[in-house]
Amino acid sequence: MRERGLRVVVLGLALLVAAATAVWGEPVDLLILHTNDIHGRIEIDEGLLGMPYISSLIQYYRGQYENVLVLDAGDTIHGRPITDRLDGESAVLAMNLAGYDVMVAGNHDFNFGYQQLVELEEEMMEFQLLSANVYKGDGPLLTPYVVKEVGDYTIGIFGLTTDSVSTHPDNVVGLEFRSAMDAARTYTALLRDEYNVDLVIALSHVGVHVSEPIAAQVEGIDLIVDGHSHTLLREGRWVGETLIVQAQEYSKYMGKVEINMSGERLVMEASLISAAAARELVDPDPDMIELLEEARDEIIRRMFGD
Repeated sequence: MRERGLRVVVLGLALLVAAATAVWGEPVDLLILHTNDIHGRIEIDEGLLGMPYISSLIQYYRGQYENVLVLDAGDTIHGRPITDRLDGESAVLAMNLAGYDVMVAGNHDFNFGYQQLVELEEEMMEFQLLSANVYKGDGPLLTPYVVKEVGDYTIGIFGLTTDSVSTHPDNVVGLEFRSAMDAARTYTALLRDEYNVDLVIALSHVGVHVSEPIAAQVEGIDLIVDGHSHTLLREGRWVGETLIVQAQEYSKYMGKVEINMSGERLVMEASLISAAAARELVDPDPDMIELLEEARDEIIRRMFGD
């Protein structure tokens, strides 16, 4: 029995090492999990992950890899009754529970009015909300960038929001959506020069038609985690030395980027986890299911009273 138990432990350790080693045979120093353009699809539906499966995937990969960052590329908190009738609160609570680290504001995240977005950020979000190019007066409305220490490495992340804003004008009165290209140049240089980061990530809600020129013209961005154009990039898209990733829309996929920074050169590999594949790998998070049930109950309470 003791020998059998030892074999189980050894097998478990072998599986853990294998999971934390990429196909190129080197250790994964950082795993990026990413979503974009969920548009309120936080409930389980056919062909969709919903937050119950997203949460379980995050838990699963955090159990397999030492260093994991979970990013969302915007247009998340608005789009379905379960989010809209609670002014985005249910989406934020679900993202908190799932364990997101950083989100960029997408254009539709302003659909409740920018004041509500700021209030959600200040009062409810346990993750960081970024945008470097949305200004109110002389300064950015939101935090432009964040620097994270991950293991032995320093990661710089800045946020870009599309300057082609498709939300009702009343929602953004007094705001200025400045050039994403200019912001990318400014904050890439800042993160490289002042923080000496090992990796620069642009968390962007601008679409591939904008992120590709940014990758081509702004030297020093390693990874662009993108949204807005609802593009399916199964293995990412390289533009020069920059990898662009996007996971289509509506929680049909979760993106995954394995990164090795300890070798002679930076190595990154992108892939997508489909809703069907997730169902083979994990069960939906029961705590998330309960949270969504509470959100539906709260909607009924607000509509019809106690």
